Amino acid sequence: MECSPLMRAPVEVRMMIYDYLFDDGGNKQLCIRNGNAGKLPKAEHRRRSRYYVLDKTFHRRCYDTTYRLDTEGTSFCAAIMRVSRAIYEETSYVLYRGHTFDFGSDIEAVEPFLSDLTPSSRQLIREISLYKRGPVPPYDNDRSEWRNVCRFLQEQGSIRKLRLVVQGGRPSTTWEGPKEFTAADLKLLFDIKHESLDWVEELLHIRGLEELEILPDVHYCPPPSSTNMIIFAALSASIERGLTEFLKTQLCLSY
Repeated sequence: MECSPLMRAPVEVRMMIYDYLFDDGGNKQLCIRNGNAGKLPKAEHRRRSRYYVLDKTFHRRCYDTTYRLDTEGTSFCAAIMRVSRAIYEETSYVLYRGHTFDFGSDIEAVEPFLSDLTPSSRQLIREISLYKRGPVPPYDNDRSEWRNVCRFLQEQGSIRKLRLVVQGGRPSTTWEGPKEFTAADLKLLFDIKHESLDWVEELLHIRGLEELEILPDVHYCPPPSSTNMIIFAALSASIERGLTEFLKTQLCLSY
């Protein structure tokens, strides 16, 4: 079969063409989010896996959706990837190895997004970003979703860096009880299986991680009125120090 003019061009020229066709607008981190209920074009549903999510409103309604790119300033000509296997492989490298992928709190999108890729393309993605919601009400609404995404990543074993944004709460006034935990304190809570660290058990089973970045997303919250809220407040104050050291130690990563 005769080779196309594009494939006869020098590889350097093809890379320049791909950079033009996959214009990321300078965004090396691409945001992947759940689509809004009933608002995605049918073409997107045909090409992408569909899944159910619970909305984050008080009503907690379940709706059918798929994932979408949610990064402003990007212009991707994905259609060229379907021209031939050779072009798919080259453009996949530009798209998937050249970017990190941020799923935010829409962690339900991780499995369908990665599963829709070919095994070779999936192996090109080395870094993802996830958002971990707080472990106590009103934050606690991602327990099953977190378990599912961690178990999927355990099976994949291709992600090398995880950027984890952890939600926390800072009380508006001082409170009685611990103000911050050390790594040793958190190890004790983890060993006694305190529910505030249930999510860590799933995280520690992800294979292949070489780097973990922990970032806090702390909001003001009411003064603690229960034991769990006191622990949550102290845990929130520990994200950058105690929690980071604890997680990296458990994962045998450099601190």
